[in-house]
Amino acid sequence: VTMTITFKPGGASDIAGRLSAKAAEKLLGKPIKATNKLGGGGSIGFDFVGKQKPDGYNIGWLSASILTTTLLGKLPYGYDQFDYVCGVTFDATTIAVRADSPFKTLPQFLAAAKKNPGKVKVGHAGSGSFTYMTAAALMSEQKTKVTFVPVGKRRLPSLLAGEVDAISVHPPELIPSMKAGKVRLLAISAPKRVPAYSDVPTFKELNMDLGFYQFRGIFVPKGTSQSIKATLSKAFKAAATDKKLAATAKKRGFGINYIGLKEFPSYVKKQNALLSAVVNKLKKKK
Repeated sequence: VTMTITFKPGGASDIAGRLSAKAAEKLLGKPIKATNKLGGGGSIGFDFVGKQKPDGYNIGWLSASILTTTLLGKLPYGYDQFDYVCGVTFDATTIAVRADSPFKTLPQFLAAAKKNPGKVKVGHAGSGSFTYMTAAALMSEQKTKVTFVPVGKRRLPSLLAGEVDAISVHPPELIPSMKAGKVRLLAISAPKRVPAYSDVPTFKELNMDLGFYQFRGIFVPKGTSQSIKATLSKAFKAAATDKKLAATAKKRGFGINYIGLKEFPSYVKKQNALLSAVVNKLKKKK
């Protein structure tokens, strides 16, 4: 079985996918070869998997990027041109500030931004990124005007240098700086708290839940039989209780949240609807 991963080798997302595959191998009874196929915000890898034979031997490790790429037109078709098997892990999205920032909580940060419309700067990877959409949706829901700054890969350096007041990112890339006492997570957008930073509240706990999350899991070419998908879903369920994956999740800062075949397709459909509303709102603002 070949599993295509649309993330760079060595990152938290890549490692989560590879460890999940290793756990699934035990139940599947067949080796799973993980390969990386990058580019286009994940669209190249997604498109590649979608064009393979729907025989169960070609699977992909997805993220919510499969929805953003189709919604933003990076693929000439919709998210429903794939079949969805199961969710396995997730990455939270956080609003982070420097450790010496006067903002101790997300409500404090938002209150200050409301008092000074447009003066608070928030760095992000780019307007098509999931983390940007999360931050933009949050500010819209909270009726807060900030200035978004596309700093790309310089997210952390721009924060530490004082170029921006906060950044919207996935926490795994901040863990070394967190341990060094350089940054503070104000809150995370996630279905539940993450063991690696269990003291950080979720948006939901602050009554700011957006409903969509950076989920990761398994998808296959359209037309893959239900029995094959059920077999794959059952195999990857093993990852949810795998001790090595759990230990790595705590160390690397991602969460585990298994969603089986019966629930996952409808879950993805709901996530797509929520993200579609965000994209449409952002387009109208532009």
